[in-house]
Amino acid sequence: MLNTLLTLLITVFIFGLLIFIHEFGHYIVARLFKVGVIEFSIGMGPKIKTWKGKHNDFSLRAIPIGGFVNMVGEYDDEIPEEHKYKIPLNSRPVWKRILIVLAGPLMNIILAFLVMFFVVCGSVIGTKTVHSFAEGAISCESGLQANDEIISINGKKVHCFNDLSYILMSDGEFVDEKVVNPQNPAEEGIIRYSLLDIKVLRDGVPTMLYDVKFYTFSNDGITFTARDFYVTEKSKSFGNLMYETYWQTYSSIYMTVDSLIDTFSGKYGMEAVGGPIAIGGEINSIIENSQSVKETVLYIADMTVLISVSLGILNLLPIPVLDGGRLLFYIIEAIRRKPMKKSTESAISGIFTVLLFGLMIFVAFKDIIGLF
Repeated sequence: MLNTLLTLLITVFIFGLLIFIHEFGHYIVARLFKVGVIEFSIGMGPKIKTWKGKHNDFSLRAIPIGGFVNMVGEYDDEIPEEHKYKIPLNSRPVWKRILIVLAGPLMNIILAFLVMFFVVCGSVIGTKTVHSFAEGAISCESGLQANDEIISINGKKVHCFNDLSYILMSDGEFVDEKVVNPQNPAEEGIIRYSLLDIKVLRDGVPTMLYDVKFYTFSNDGITFTARDFYVTEKSKSFGNLMYETYWQTYSSIYMTVDSLIDTFSGKYGMEAVGGPIAIGGEINSIIENSQSVKETVLYIADMTVLISVSLGILNLLPIPVLDGGRLLFYIIEAIRRKPMKKSTESAISGIFTVLLFGLMIFVAFKDIIGLF
């Protein structure tokens, strides 16, 4: 019961923080450009508490997922009498409105960078250099050697251990090989291997290794490459900490975009899609399985980085009701040199709002079923 309560509090705190930071990005840039704001809200649904600020209301709402900044003239040309003295959003140049839209996702990326710095400072930093091989490793039979520094995998540049781990795991070309039981030749089986082209720096010389073979493993019906070697550790100088923070944050962005493309392309099914409930389940698993408070905090912080990056990237999808949809409307306006009709924009947004809520409900039910 205590773990469940702790999981709930941590999950709500993480999403509350990420949403606050996201909306604060929109809010601060809107205020910078003198755009009138009616309400800054954290949460959705009925209001729990409202505070009167100097320039606008601040409110806390009942459903702790989501939030918004309601700007004057954002959704309706009809401005309430008490806000007519404020500058409406649609009166600002389109480039300023684009910056207001981009500020939310950008704040999520900045937060991810700051949290990643904390994670890097508290963790062992792995390098791109092979230290030794696990028992039963087969990549060493294909030419990979200890002290090889991995530069790229399948043509994709490797900047840090996170890059190495993710690209190696997700980019293999899979081949099936028939094997026979030597003790009983009548028994046959299939082993799936992963083949990767790896460029390494060996004794200072770039060396290309083709079709390096690895074993594979499956999770939720998806096949991945199993890394069978260990890497060396990196010292924690200030320069190394900043380098790792930058590239590990970049790697998180790459992983999010790459996974999103794979999901839309059909590589991953709906079982790979999760929402707040699934994330809560992961947090509960971390709490139950971590060996120390420090380990728990670092794992949750690392997860926060991925959630923050995902929130920023997903919001840039060109879907009405998301920031990317609003950005698309503004780009169309810039090209046409006139805004889209509010009625048309509202109708399109309304349709996608219904679809988005339908998807959220579906994912929530799937996540609940997955907990049992």
